[in-house]
Amino acid sequence: MTNYGELYRFLKNKTTLCAFAVVWSFSIAQVAHSQSDSTDVDINLERGELEGEAEAAERNSEALIKLHSPKKATIMSAVLPGLGQIYNKKYWKVPIIYGGFAVAGWYLQDNIKQIDLFKNAFIAETDDDPNTINDTGFTSSQLDDLISQYKTWRDLSYIAIGAIYVLNIIDANVDAHLFYFDVGEDLSMNIQPFVTTTRQPITGVTLSLKL
Repeated sequence: MTNYGELYRFLKNKTTLCAFAVVWSFSIAQVAHSQSDSTDVDINLERGELEGEAEAAERNSEALIKLHSPKKATIMSAVLPGLGQIYNKKYWKVPIIYGGFAVAGWYLQDNIKQIDLFKNAFIAETDDDPNTINDTGFTSSQLDDLISQYKTWRDLSYIAIGAIYVLNIIDANVDAHLFYFDVGEDLSMNIQPFVTTTRQPITGVTLSLKL
């Protein structure tokens, strides 16, 4: 005889287990799907961060180039010598530039002065006018040689001034290009003695550069 109460309880328990199994399977599927989505999201986020960092680095590099312009430094030094060095924050070079101009300018003025002096003496020596006197003690040929010599030195003074001006522009341009160049503390140079291991030992000195 069938016990309906036990059968009812058996079916009830079986239904509960099935329902629990369905719910549990659904939950596992949801967790797996969530983990998959989370992984995809993490990968996408990581990829986005890397791309963002690369774009930021590129923008920063472009900003640095725009921030310190070699063209601007060159034009500034061409307009006013030393101004490009100030723009490059190489202030110590400005006195050197103007010191070079001062020395070359002094020699230029002195050479011009000597040329005028010896020219007047040459005229006084060769014009047969007793009222004009050559008080330098040099003859006309010597005066002519002196005038030629000081003209050469005058021209060299002009060249020196022009060279300082051009070097000032080149220096500003090079410094501007190397403005963000980092010379680390590892840069060093050592001089060491050495001895070869050949049949006839040879001694000498080696020069090593560490970068």
